[in-house]
Amino acid sequence: MAVLAATIKVCRLCPGLNIAGETESAPGYGAVDSPVALVGQSLCGKLCMESQIPFTGGSGCLLDESFVRAGLEKRDVFITNVVHCHPPQNRESLPDWVSNCSPYLSLELKIVQPRVVIGLGQDAKVALERMYGLKAQKLQRPCQPLALAAVDGRGPELLFTEHPSWIKRQHDERLTDQYVGSLADAYRAAFRGVAG
Repeated sequence: MAVLAATIKVCRLCPGLNIAGETESAPGYGAVDSPVALVGQSLCGKLCMESQIPFTGGSGCLLDESFVRAGLEKRDVFITNVVHCHPPQNRESLPDWVSNCSPYLSLELKIVQPRVVIGLGQDAKVALERMYGLKAQKLQRPCQPLALAAVDGRGPELLFTEHPSWIKRQHDERLTDQYVGSLADAYRAAFRGVAG
């Protein structure tokens, strides 16, 4: 994972990306043996570039809440992005960016071998479905029973939900609570290694 992280840090496949302090990259963060991987769309802005940790501050606060609710630390879960760089002006990811970064994401997930992979947002859902050849299931609360990879051998349980930034923009406490709770439920189920 350290070699892969170093490769991501010096990648120059996408013109205009991976410029220090502007469109900088960050590799995945967290436990390389975590049963859970969270995959976002692209690296967030200044705080993420400075910390080199995806989902630092901003909408990442909702993920931080979900970790606390599940009794976990952020470092217990593996967190990465479809596009490892911060896009200029927070624009949507271009298909070339997704394509160029796909081998990095694939290798990260092969190293971690999570039981559950949760795509945050539409870009992540589409990229993960393509990568695994599986249809992602919508994350619900209470968490649906998980057919964990260790049991059925077909790959991870592939789930998706809204990107936390979309949830934050709704300014709806009930929706936020449900979102945080559904993520925490999924983590607990994956860490127990049994049905939720």
